Amino acid sequence: MNEQEEHVKQFLTSSTYHQLSANQQKHAQDILVRFNQQMTNEQHLADTAWTPQAVKEVMVGDFIADPALTNQFGIAVAPVLKAYQKFLGVDQLKEIVQAIDAQRANMNACRKAHKTWAQLQGTNDAGTQPKAQTQPVKQPKTTWSEEKLAQLIARVKRDIPAAPEFQHQALSLAEMQYVIAEFLNLMHQEFNEYPGEWVFADLQRVLGMMMPLDPDITPKQIRNIVPTAQALFDYLNQSGVITMDQYKVGMKAIANMQNSQEMLASLSRKERETQLMLSFINSNGINTDDVPAAEAWMDDHRDEVAAFMRTLLNPWRDYEHQQLVKRQAEARRRAQLSSATGEKITHHRAPRGIKFSKKARKKRRK
Repeated sequence: MNEQEEHVKQFLTSSTYHQLSANQQKHAQDILVRFNQQMTNEQHLADTAWTPQAVKEVMVGDFIADPALTNQFGIAVAPVLKAYQKFLGVDQLKEIVQAIDAQRANMNACRKAHKTWAQLQGTNDAGTQPKAQTQPVKQPKTTWSEEKLAQLIARVKRDIPAAPEFQHQALSLAEMQYVIAEFLNLMHQEFNEYPGEWVFADLQRVLGMMMPLDPDITPKQIRNIVPTAQALFDYLNQSGVITMDQYKVGMKAIANMQNSQEMLASLSRKERETQLMLSFINSNGINTDDVPAAEAWMDDHRDEVAAFMRTLLNPWRDYEHQQLVKRQAEARRRAQLSSATGEKITHHRAPRGIKFSKKARKKRRK
């Protein structure tokens, strides 16, 4: 049983479920199984990571177009989805509830016609064009340049206070503006990718690894990289800057990132570097709790490890150089003091690499 199936099972025995009407309880399991399946397949989102835009898309997709679905099923959908999200205690509960309510009429139209919303956009039953509905604005493909990117960043910063996608965020206006500008700039600076061209792996490197190493970023901002990126993706999709396919890639990239961001935010910057190194080694199938195996792998893959860390630290190379200069100056100062007082200078062997002893890690956590 996967995590979502376990959530549904727990919901069906909860007090929240028993507050639903008899009809809603009758259809609850079928609704949630179908909706979770479509949310996973179409949006690549777990049930604890739904977004308002993703909910709207799934409500009028294949989820509701099955001719076998009855009117009683359709009536139960909205209250069951809202109760389920309330039971899970999701962060964007208010926004998701609003999205469900806003999309209910369109969903009912799809159920009655046994068609998805996309199919209904062709012709209605009478063969005439349907009435205009609120959909993401379609705009001509943007020819990107650094100037165009700067204009987009300025526009997003200007729109944040009023745009619904950015409401109810934990970060202040200035904090959100910093995170968004840094993300958009890093995607272009490090990978030469503009909005609409983002690659899954590069999104994860920037959002999950590079940004937490920014010397100027705060722990609060690290903890809110995921919700801020989610709001930005929603905004860019709604305003037609990125397509739905690009939106899905972005949402998939951040789907399971929050826990690691919480952990990174609790560490010092140097400890974040170490943790990202550990993650890289783990991703190569090495158990870092097995100290001899981890160190042997590092010895055999020095170039790969160095290249990985150089990539992550590249945006902050000036800062890293400044820190190196400070350490060298401090070492020279200590050596001069020791020489003046006649103390014996102890020369330490240069470390071969990160050591992964449990004792050292426990000491670091204290």
